[in-house]
Amino acid sequence: MLRRVRVANLRLAILICALGALSESLFYTALAPLLDQLDAAEGFNHEQAGLLVAGYAIGYWAGALPAYVIVERIGPRATATAGVTAVAVATLLFAYGDGYATLLGARTLVGAGSVVAYTGVLTAAGAMAGPERRGGAIGTVYSGSAAGSAIGPLVGALASQFGRTPVFSAVAAGQAVIAVLLSRLPSTTGDPLPSPRAVLRHLRSRQVRIGLWITSVPGFALGVLTVSGTYRLHELGAGSIVVASAFSGIAIINVFLAPRLGHASDRLGRRKPLMLALVVAAIAIALIAAVSLEVSTVVLIAIAGAFMLTVAGPGLALIGDGIIKGGGDPAGATFLMNVFWGPAAALGAIGAGLVHGRITAEVSFLLLAAVAGASALAVRRYA
Repeated sequence: MLRRVRVANLRLAILICALGALSESLFYTALAPLLDQLDAAEGFNHEQAGLLVAGYAIGYWAGALPAYVIVERIGPRATATAGVTAVAVATLLFAYGDGYATLLGARTLVGAGSVVAYTGVLTAAGAMAGPERRGGAIGTVYSGSAAGSAIGPLVGALASQFGRTPVFSAVAAGQAVIAVLLSRLPSTTGDPLPSPRAVLRHLRSRQVRIGLWITSVPGFALGVLTVSGTYRLHELGAGSIVVASAFSGIAIINVFLAPRLGHASDRLGRRKPLMLALVVAAIAIALIAAVSLEVSTVVLIAIAGAFMLTVAGPGLALIGDGIIKGGGDPAGATFLMNVFWGPAAALGAIGAGLVHGRITAEVSFLLLAAVAGASALAVRRYA
């Protein structure tokens, strides 16, 4: 729990934190419009594409524990600055790198830097805002992350048209500027966070476990949609701009949908809103497998991805509720979510690459629809 510090211009400081979140999330969603072009240029197959998409999640998982530890040891300002700097370096490596191993390494480094950056900016925003403004500050940071997710596919589309080197070099330069701005934020000090071991003990709680499942499902879904959804659109004749519109649509719809689902879960309890979102997502995903029209597929990918993303907020609340019931500090909820999100997202992308490459895209989508449906049943029974 971090103590509040006095900030001369709080609004500007929170905006800088939001820019930090934007800079780390942008690269995550930028890859989809580039996959087909990278396939042609580098000659890798669907399975390798799945691993490339998963590289971000693997790095995110690897960085989750270090991020949790260093934010306490060196403070949120230094943590955020280090994370965004790592993302900028990795983006530059992706801009100039050739060969599958280099691209995979860059993607993995981006993931590790992203979880460090996101942990830092969220903690810094909360500390500067104080208890009475913390919710609004964190919401602003979330908005920055959502904006980055929406802009990322457009950046990928630009790179497919004008080349990776100039576009991602410009992105890296912007990230470097944001890192400098973050380094100028006020320094914060705070009370010790619960140890990772103490947080992991809360896995004994069924409520925490179901919350972790719910927060991991969106990562799994986006891994599948990024690989199988992108290739499905290319098979239907879509170009990079159309692919970008599908994945930007996910983020844009989620910006409007997530707060409403969150408010509904506060009023009605976690169960009903979560079940509704998961059922809608399952139907949309199943329809992707059934239709063969470009426009319909774009719309369905956007709807399915957005509804899957919306469950993360109530799922995180479930984790926090379970930790509080166990007498713990809810600050550990985000750490637990980060630890489990990475493997789920990696599994989704790698699995989609294997299934799509060796069987068909339809099977990949139907498996994802089954996961969404099973998650709705799990929420009904256990949440």
